[in-house]
Amino acid sequence: MALADLFVSSVTVPHTYTLRLETLMRRLGFVTLLTLPLLTSCTSSLIDLRENLDVHRSSFEEKLAGDSVKVERFKACTQQAHDGSSLPLNVAAEPPATRTAMSPVIIGSRLRTPVQALVERILDRTGSNAASLRVLSDMAGDFADPSRRKLDLDKLRLLTDAIRHWQAHLDFDEDALARDPSLFAQLLLAYNRAYFGDVRYAITPDAGAGTVRGIVQVTSRGFVDRGGNTVRFPGLSATAQVDATHAVEPTTTPINSQRVSADLTRLFLEAFFDAAFRVPAVQQATALRLPTTASPYPAFDLSHPPISLEALATVTRQALRTEAVVTSLTGKAVRGGSLFGTNNETVAATLETAAGVFAKKLVEHEGFCYFQVIQHP
Repeated sequence: MALADLFVSSVTVPHTYTLRLETLMRRLGFVTLLTLPLLTSCTSSLIDLRENLDVHRSSFEEKLAGDSVKVERFKACTQQAHDGSSLPLNVAAEPPATRTAMSPVIIGSRLRTPVQALVERILDRTGSNAASLRVLSDMAGDFADPSRRKLDLDKLRLLTDAIRHWQAHLDFDEDALARDPSLFAQLLLAYNRAYFGDVRYAITPDAGAGTVRGIVQVTSRGFVDRGGNTVRFPGLSATAQVDATHAVEPTTTPINSQRVSADLTRLFLEAFFDAAFRVPAVQQATALRLPTTASPYPAFDLSHPPISLEALATVTRQALRTEAVVTSLTGKAVRGGSLFGTNNETVAATLETAAGVFAKKLVEHEGFCYFQVIQHP
């Protein structure tokens, strides 16, 4: 017997076994077809932010339940900026809102309206480069109803991709932003400069000799959000030098892709929602130090406080808690074994930060509206 014949005969399968194998494969294929829809329906891109088993749960809007007048005032407040303008889009004064405070407000649109208006204004200025930002208004609509708040991971990925094209890239053009008078552009420029230390150089004098000793790098404390929290590029000195005569011992933190990518995403969203909602800022905030002759961003005025200091602290805590919870839920989803998981830690850190900051800014806005309604009847 030839070697080839021997090989063929050694792998020949009986006819009955072949039939059984084909039958088994058909059954497996049928079972797969039945179970695939079940699997795909269970694997959703939506993160439910409101579980039925949650205890001690009540949003700012739900606290007003039973008082229809205050509920409508709250919803009307969330549809506009806190400085009284119709929508927060330009350094120049905006015309007053035509909508009355007591007009009924659709739940899904109350947070979406100012966000969508800002996106459209940016689109008018920049063209198709802003089209991808429209996903933000959809996300705001998903978050608006406190009883069914959710986060769509597909939309979140689109958002982080859009942010990357806006600023997390090489050759970021500060000059182009400086020429744009819109509040969003001015905030984005100021936040980026502050994050990278607002670096400048100054002459170090030698007082004893009456000569110049050299030059020294002077940096700021970093980006300070409207609530007073600081974020700083890790490659800068941990201790800032505030002038040219007082030297400090420079120490730096290693630059980490996860941290930097998340920070750049944070800066963009902080600038966007500050331009959209204009929630008043504390005195040390970067928003109050824009490169303009008169800062257009509203400060928290102690002589005429929009809400009490205790209320301001409550809003800040609630917003930070929201960021922590949403960041945690998103991190779990994108690092898990679902269809929406990622094995890239930098991408995961960016997604969870985008989700957390997005939710924080909406809660800041809602919290200010809530206390304005109950403290200024």
